[in-house]
Amino acid sequence: MKIAILTQPLHTNYGGNLQNFALQKVLKDMGQEPVTIDRHPSIKLRTKLKIGYFKRLVVHYLKGAPKPKARDYFSASKNKTDRKHVLRFIETYINKTPRLYSDKAVQKAFVKNKFYALIVGSDQCWRPMYSPNIKTYFFDFIENDQSIKKLAYAASFGTSEWEFDEQQTKMAQRLIKQFDAVSVREKQAVELVKDKLNVEASFVLDPTLLLDKEDYLTLINAHQPPLPTKQGVYTYVLDTGGWKGKIINQVAKSLNSEVFNNQPKATIENPSDNPDDYVIPSIEGWIKGFIDADFVVTDSFHGTVFSILFNKPFVSLLNSDRGASRFYSILSELGLENRLVTKYDYNQINALLNQELDWQKANEKLIQLKQSSKVFLEKRLC
Repeated sequence: MKIAILTQPLHTNYGGNLQNFALQKVLKDMGQEPVTIDRHPSIKLRTKLKIGYFKRLVVHYLKGAPKPKARDYFSASKNKTDRKHVLRFIETYINKTPRLYSDKAVQKAFVKNKFYALIVGSDQCWRPMYSPNIKTYFFDFIENDQSIKKLAYAASFGTSEWEFDEQQTKMAQRLIKQFDAVSVREKQAVELVKDKLNVEASFVLDPTLLLDKEDYLTLINAHQPPLPTKQGVYTYVLDTGGWKGKIINQVAKSLNSEVFNNQPKATIENPSDNPDDYVIPSIEGWIKGFIDADFVVTDSFHGTVFSILFNKPFVSLLNSDRGASRFYSILSELGLENRLVTKYDYNQINALLNQELDWQKANEKLIQLKQSSKVFLEKRLC
């Protein structure tokens, strides 16, 4: 049966693309035919985002940084070149519609494809500030269509705080009643759905955790040319800051290891005259970083997830602006909550470096959660 998936726009985010890849693979393994609705912001919203990006360039320049060339950031061909590895992954491994920039385009896609079911999830698809149109993620465009099964799988608010305004809350309360079943990615989200939307929700795993590490090794083995092997402290830090740098330095010094990553060499804050420095490395290379790592330092939810999947010693640096509850939820479920760090503390980091992780206990719990999460999907798609 043809199953539609509605998630955050497929762009450059490693975790965002991999959670969609993972959910599609799980559905394929169940004998379904998944198709991702490739919803993107409207032209109006994209223009607003570009203006905000340009303001960041100006502010950075006024602070004394080298002046980057604005045309490099706004050129469509430049953007496509920078994303070439990510685009290849999406085109190779994710079955999707063409890009859709409006609710009307989404409606047309549903008329054309005649989907059996629609699943919203995962990522922070229920976080208003991140979604192109939050109503879309509560299925307003098929509100009166009772022929389609409607599910939320591992939908996430990203935070334990309620960020919907009054109008959005009323909208969500009305639309969520049409869902056949609701599941969320954080334990705190179970309570939010009950308290704010008056609906019961189940707790399930992020889709990336439903796959085995061998599934990700298959991606790496298929990559051409073969990816190089590295070793040392692997970092995936989205928001650099003074205290995070101190932790990375302490870990590297204590382990007498080199630091490596899988991120662009140049950014808006760290410009370069070499266009190749802005190219985003491959998703497969990002995964392989976890395999090769002796230790991982990350402030990313999916960076934390892949550290767990490959049983690598790690510290997660709390990134509250991007959503803290998702970190607390998965780490507490697996008995790893002490790996979460909120500030630089030499003694705390030193203790974590010397701590043996109980991977057997964590893996056993993960297997249980994986089974119950898959059962949720199987039962609701019957």
